Amino acid sequence: MKAQGMLTKFGINQANKSFVLGYYEKEGRELATIPMLHVNKPEFYEMTKRKIDSLRNDGFVVFYEGINSDVTDSLQLDVLMRKFRQVTGFALMDYMDDENEAFKSLQQKKFVSQTDVDYGVNVDTDHHADLYLEQMIEIYEEHYGEIVLTDCDYKTGLGKKYKCAKIDENKEYYLLNGLRDAHVLDEIEKSTAKKIVLVYGRIHIMDLHSKIQKKGWEHQREKSEHVRNF
Repeated sequence: MKAQGMLTKFGINQANKSFVLGYYEKEGRELATIPMLHVNKPEFYEMTKRKIDSLRNDGFVVFYEGINSDVTDSLQLDVLMRKFRQVTGFALMDYMDDENEAFKSLQQKKFVSQTDVDYGVNVDTDHHADLYLEQMIEIYEEHYGEIVLTDCDYKTGLGKKYKCAKIDENKEYYLLNGLRDAHVLDEIEKSTAKKIVLVYGRIHIMDLHSKIQKKGWEHQREKSEHVRNF
């Protein structure tokens, strides 16, 4: 799976060697993109915080990703989590959670989770530009039909390796990338902010590069930086 494939020691180190900020302009508006990795070394997040703080001080409004949920019923949330896993092959858990067996190879001292450090985003004041889990599942089921959970889905703990169903990469991409990319582009287009910095996953940023330009944004320049101390 693409999401898990990137989150290997090799994938992280390769991404760090080609860290690139994107810059775009459209009708007097500016857009900057910062590619994120959800697991990395502390130095990476220290660097992203410096860059986000610098852009914020220059008047940029911060847009950030994160699959949250407003569902308060624990049983309903559990079903949504298991439906998500059936499509993607992994659970919506912290990658560094001891119970998350899918990412055991990364759970060592030199790596930290994005959610456990200050990487520059303030979730209380910055703009959450992502879909909620319940929205994602609703849109997906409208498109592909209901996700029917099996006995295997229910019996397999959310942190366990998933072997209940074969993952359809097209459906996985639609849920993880297609829906969310379309949503964040819509959020950018309807925003009145003159300057936006989009802090989003690296794979999303790679896809959004062409999608942003199709919306009329002109690509201005790129600045590649090698992340040191890796």
